[in-house]
Amino acid sequence: MPKKKCGLGFDCASMMQYPGIDPADCLNYKICGSAVQLSPDQELELVRIREEQMRQYQEQIRLTRRSAAIMMLMRRGCPQSPESLGVIPAIEAIATTLDNIRTGLTNFDGQYIAPPGCELHIYNVKRPSGTYSYYKLTAENAIFAPSEKEQEVRVIHLSHQHDARYIEAQLGIERRNKLTQVRTLLHNASTLLEEATRLLEQTTDMNSPNTTVEVFNSDEIIPIDS
Repeated sequence: MPKKKCGLGFDCASMMQYPGIDPADCLNYKICGSAVQLSPDQELELVRIREEQMRQYQEQIRLTRRSAAIMMLMRRGCPQSPESLGVIPAIEAIATTLDNIRTGLTNFDGQYIAPPGCELHIYNVKRPSGTYSYYKLTAENAIFAPSEKEQEVRVIHLSHQHDARYIEAQLGIERRNKLTQVRTLLHNASTLLEEATRLLEQTTDMNSPNTTVEVFNSDEIIPIDS
């Protein structure tokens, strides 16, 4: 003879607080067997045994077919959470990374950072003693403060490659490039986070109503020996 099973999939031993109970001996066996025909929002009445402060109580509960399904899955289906699936740790890791980025940005305080589009250019100057190479910082438009003229200029002369002006201008370009790369990575990360937000917004259509269980009768049955 096939072994009898709960029609709603409940763990009868847990429901009845009776390890090893046969589903056929469960107080809900017949009700659960007929309840499978109910629509999700139709109600049914079940019996469950609850333990509290070393005592057992037999309760009669009223709930919908959907609530019964949720209750069964929450008891037996190894329910997960944003924490257990690693979502909360991932958020915390992102927050930590952002803090590290903010800290890293303080390394640029007081340092020269070249404007976008500015690059170093080399040019040669012929003199009686020979030809010498010099460098200049060049912008696409006149954005640099002048040293002599009243209007802004496009070029700042930096002298030779061992001059501190050239060295600092080169470092300024490298700093700008690093910050530009950081900006691009942050933009990409922001796009991914926006996608995560959209996914979470879409799950509102998947949310089931909260499990509502009405207890309309409760009687103490057997004190549990300590």
